[in-house]
Amino acid sequence: MRGNSYRGEQRLNTQETELNKILEIIGRIAETTADGDFIYRGEPQHYEKVSSSLCRECETVFGAEQFDIETIQQRMLELAKGYTHEEDDFEILTELQHYGGHTNLIDFTTDNHIALFFACASSLGKPGRIILLERTEEIKDYIKSPRNPQNRVIAQKSVFIRPPQGFLEQKQYTVIDIPGSLKEPILDHLQKQHGISRQRVYNDLHGFIRDQNTHLKECIEVYEVEMPPREDVFQPTPSQLRNEKET
Repeated sequence: MRGNSYRGEQRLNTQETELNKILEIIGRIAETTADGDFIYRGEPQHYEKVSSSLCRECETVFGAEQFDIETIQQRMLELAKGYTHEEDDFEILTELQHYGGHTNLIDFTTDNHIALFFACASSLGKPGRIILLERTEEIKDYIKSPRNPQNRVIAQKSVFIRPPQGFLEQKQYTVIDIPGSLKEPILDHLQKQHGISRQRVYNDLHGFIRDQNTHLKECIEVYEVEMPPREDVFQPTPSQLRNEKET
């Protein structure tokens, strides 16, 4: 009995310690952004730069060489127009971004809890981070919101940065680190206290497909529980049938 009680106390102490650390991180975000107008980005790992996917792809081709990312982006747009009835360049870019295409857009959100979710939702065990970006005069012209947002964009409270170089300078933003050991407790806290979960954040069929293996496993488990047990039906062998005829 004492052993069970001791383990229960240990578990409660661990949960209390984790909660204090989570609230400390949330408090730091609130304190840092209290006197400004900020947007947020959650990253599951510590990357070298805060950059667009198109920038990262181009860097693998050109390396450290200079390249005009907007010229490449414009060519991508012209090609993409053959696949959509949308005419507005930015709306096409946000749709490409939505479906995982390479664009010179960087996802941000106006909700720091959503950013915290993205910082913790993958690369479990590895440290993540939250990027805090103030809407200063210097940066506000690069911030854009879609005119016709889709379900996921609305759920994620998305805004987009379109940096002319493809990345943000380190002096432009503040970083708050998320320990890898806190990722799962933070995800649990966000779901219980703020209703933020994978289903809410990825609230469309593409989100469903993203987790289709998990859904399939659940469907199979339910099927196995609900299906009535199969009755063994005796099937006579050909020799038995012949013996019956002979008798």
